[in-house]
Amino acid sequence: MLDSLRRLPPNVQGALWLVSGGFIFTSTGVMIRLLSEQIESVQTAFFRAIIGLLLLAPYIATGRVKPWKSPRIAGHFWRTFMGTTSMVLGFYAVAMLPLADATAIAFSQPLFSVVVAAVIAKEKVRWRRWTATIVGFIGVLVMVQPGEGSLQWGALVALANAACVAISILLVKRLSDSEAPLMILTQFAIFSTLFLAPPALWVWRWPDLWGWVLAIGIAVSATIGQYFWVQAFKAGEMSAVAPFEYLRLPFAVFMGWLIWSEMPVVWTYVGAAIVIASALYIAHREHQLARERRRAAVAAVKPPTDSSGP
Repeated sequence: MLDSLRRLPPNVQGALWLVSGGFIFTSTGVMIRLLSEQIESVQTAFFRAIIGLLLLAPYIATGRVKPWKSPRIAGHFWRTFMGTTSMVLGFYAVAMLPLADATAIAFSQPLFSVVVAAVIAKEKVRWRRWTATIVGFIGVLVMVQPGEGSLQWGALVALANAACVAISILLVKRLSDSEAPLMILTQFAIFSTLFLAPPALWVWRWPDLWGWVLAIGIAVSATIGQYFWVQAFKAGEMSAVAPFEYLRLPFAVFMGWLIWSEMPVVWTYVGAAIVIASALYIAHREHQLARERRRAAVAAVKPPTDSSGP
């Protein structure tokens, strides 16, 4: 099956990895929401980190991955710091909001990615992408409706999570130039366990048997989902692959309705549609710009044609 997948075009491979990962992450969100009834989200994040590390321990023990030999420890540290922050914020957002609302607000991440590209990566962002980004943030306001007094802490936490994810994606993309997905995953498990241990112990509560089942399920599904996510952006272009992440919304709506009888209000759909449309336009523009850069690079190395004749 993997051989058949590798024969597909790179962007198709990336899309399949991301759609599969999106379904897994939605299932993870369901388990996080259920476990939040017993323990704090930061403790859930710690369980996810340490159990994920235990799952990766055989690879470390057999030498398949050697985290201590990575030449980019500092890069892994900062990627994990941002990734762990986003994980904790994301867990709290899922616990505080309806599943579909938390998922829809998370779609603002590509908008933050434009800001990150301009401010941190020093990319030149032209007016079209800035306009689409502003329109997208208007869509976010439609979803959270601050003028109606419904701007909850959960919505602010979800927005902060989206901003952290945008930075984390940039750091993952940089690391994946030279580091294998398994190395990125292992370093994340190690550092996040160290980061989360102190706050988790501070709020510690023992879950019951069902809670332990959920905790293990969260760790397993999140580790697998993150691997799929890293593979998606390693296989395909970010601008071509990222739009397929929006299939998580119908997954979330269905699971929220099935388990908690939740249905998003109409403004969630309207705002999400604006955000998704803006993000798709941004992805389209990035794809166009990348194609223009490739053409310019080919033209620069192509030898001139001698048309003077003999």
